[in-house]
Amino acid sequence: MAAFTRIAREAILERGAMEHPALVVVADETLVDEPASAPLAGRRDDTPVLLNVNAQSARQLSVPEPVFRADFTAMAIAATGRLSSLSTALAAAASRLSGLDEEHCRAGIDAELAGELASRDELESNLALAHDVYTLASDWTAVAWPDDADESDVVEADLVDLGLEPPCRAAPSIYASANSPARHTGNWRQYRPVLEPDKCNRCWLCFVWCPEAAITLDENEFPTVDYDVCKGCLLCAHECPTDAFRVERELGA
Repeated sequence: MAAFTRIAREAILERGAMEHPALVVVADETLVDEPASAPLAGRRDDTPVLLNVNAQSARQLSVPEPVFRADFTAMAIAATGRLSSLSTALAAAASRLSGLDEEHCRAGIDAELAGELASRDELESNLALAHDVYTLASDWTAVAWPDDADESDVVEADLVDLGLEPPCRAAPSIYASANSPARHTGNWRQYRPVLEPDKCNRCWLCFVWCPEAAITLDENEFPTVDYDVCKGCLLCAHECPTDAFRVERELGA
């Protein structure tokens, strides 16, 4: 998944992809060399990259400088116990590189998460995580924002007026079936669910909830995970009523 965020003092009148981003944030280091994802597309020679990567993977990746590396996943788990807090860690790091002070970053996190988290303690742990990230990044050089936006390479195109077509023509047609197995979503995984059969009560909830159909049932109705397809969303571990899935850091995806 790719997302684009624009920051400006004046009104922002454009949307969609950025041809040349000023800062690239990569939340999953396994996507760096993935041609279909191409997270570094459009990066200039001096565009900084914020890379979430563990020490082992960092030695195997070659990303041209300037690159700011840290294991934000480990920081998020240590601070909050929740993988979802990775977004807080990356937001804080990106804010630091964007030149925002910690006070404004904390205010943004408070406003964003106050209605999402179950307790004030969870919010405080996310704010503490943001502080840890700002401390880690204290000597990082902020992005040098240009005074004027460079619009020299922005290509203008005439808008096409598409008329209303009947559903038989406007609806997409599928000409090839069963092509999803060609994409090994197991490459996305940062953590893997590992079943502990002694705790499993064979309720099938993981089988039902898995969005990638990566979980099947064996002859005894115990779940089996296909790690070539499992993308590591951990819905199975989250929904399991008996905590039968152990979550382990992925080293081989």
